[in-house]
Amino acid sequence: MRNYFSQVIFKHKVIYGLLLIIVLIPTYFIHTQKYPDWGDDFAQYVYQSQQIKSPSPIYKQVLNVEEYSSPKRSVFFSVVLSVVNPTIEIQRYVNLISLSYILAAVCFFLFLSKHFSLIISFLGSLCVFYNFLFLRLKSEVVPEFLFISLFCLVLLLLHHKKNWVKFSIPILLALLVSIRFIGLSLLLAYCVHLLLSKENRIKEKLKELTICFGIFGIVTLFINHFFLSSINNQEVTLYGNLVISRLNVHQFFDNVSMYARYITLFFEQEIPFWINTIMKCSVIFLFIIGIICSLKNKVNILHFAFLFYILFLLAYPYNGDTIKYLIPIVPLFIYFMIYGFNKIIEKINFKHKPIFIVGFLCAILLSNSKTIWLAVNHQSTQIGPYNAEAMTDLEKVKDIVPAEKTIAFGKPFVINLLCDRHSYFVGNKNYADVFSKADYFLSPKQSVQELYPKIQGIKLAKGDTLDLTHFYLIKL
Repeated sequence: MRNYFSQVIFKHKVIYGLLLIIVLIPTYFIHTQKYPDWGDDFAQYVYQSQQIKSPSPIYKQVLNVEEYSSPKRSVFFSVVLSVVNPTIEIQRYVNLISLSYILAAVCFFLFLSKHFSLIISFLGSLCVFYNFLFLRLKSEVVPEFLFISLFCLVLLLLHHKKNWVKFSIPILLALLVSIRFIGLSLLLAYCVHLLLSKENRIKEKLKELTICFGIFGIVTLFINHFFLSSINNQEVTLYGNLVISRLNVHQFFDNVSMYARYITLFFEQEIPFWINTIMKCSVIFLFIIGIICSLKNKVNILHFAFLFYILFLLAYPYNGDTIKYLIPIVPLFIYFMIYGFNKIIEKINFKHKPIFIVGFLCAILLSNSKTIWLAVNHQSTQIGPYNAEAMTDLEKVKDIVPAEKTIAFGKPFVINLLCDRHSYFVGNKNYADVFSKADYFLSPKQSVQELYPKIQGIKLAKGDTLDLTHFYLIKL
């Protein structure tokens, strides 16, 4: 009888999972913008993937990368991107992101279904992956959705008591950290979970921790040294030093205020103001109730994972692009919100209690519809690096600048990827030093709105200057 019920539950879960994929198919085609912006992350990921797939004789680098970012990061994400044959067309990479988006939704659904009914898990997943801010980020080449997939898989495996699980989880954690450095938060949560486990004795706990760190270390080292072995990953050093040098009490509480405000942006929609206010207040209230009630019930790895992730964010200095850092933790936010609602309706003497949660999730889901519709139909006038005119400019730069010369630019990884040249990061604080080393400076015109403020204030007497459509190429 028990096997029969297990088979029925599994069958229903498969049906809901397939239905979720079908309902999410439109997201594959939904793009809220035509090109990636000048964020520069995409260029590093794509360039790394192309070098993994088909290495060039000379790996192009940002020569003063210590002022900018780690020379190698999100390596496993680039390994995944390398299934795409090297191409100048960004759309193939964006299509792969769209697939990882649907994968993340399915993994989140499977995680939720371990805690709630299938219909609630189904609607909760749609609330996350039909959220406007999620769909907007999906138009970029970013690792967040692959991160969510692995994050949820780790949490899902914890429900299985099989012996192979303790070997599989460290592998997934290593892949997670190799996608986003902040994946260390889940590694810490898992270690605390093992230490606080009441099922095992001290000896067994230490054995499991040893296995975990051993497998995690081997897989992490393999990924970082087997792929792009000539380039060093300096994330620990660079970002660790950045946090230590800038972290203070004032910065920490500024981050608390900022992230508390930013989490509500996921629930701000193009709906009447008073409904918007009710929606935001409701989800925050339910989340707080969910956290408190779940803590009273039993402290578990979900609390540690959420806490450590948030602490990582609060310790990291503000850099102007904080919304995307919240994306990976929003699914857990939704989990605690549903948990809180579930606890409240348990107190209600009503026959069909789950209908309240279903109705609330439907309201959240439908509130996104107008916002998404407006975003999809919005005609952006911004010029990104894959705009036809910008691409023409960068192709001319590649033709004019000799292969052995270097180019200073506000987004140096773009130079590596699209101009196939070594680059320098230049800003309004380091330009004097950079100009003494670089051979050319690519200066954006006013039309490239997103780039212009980044290097505003640079003073340079224009000498041998080539006037392009959106840039000036200046020989130094």
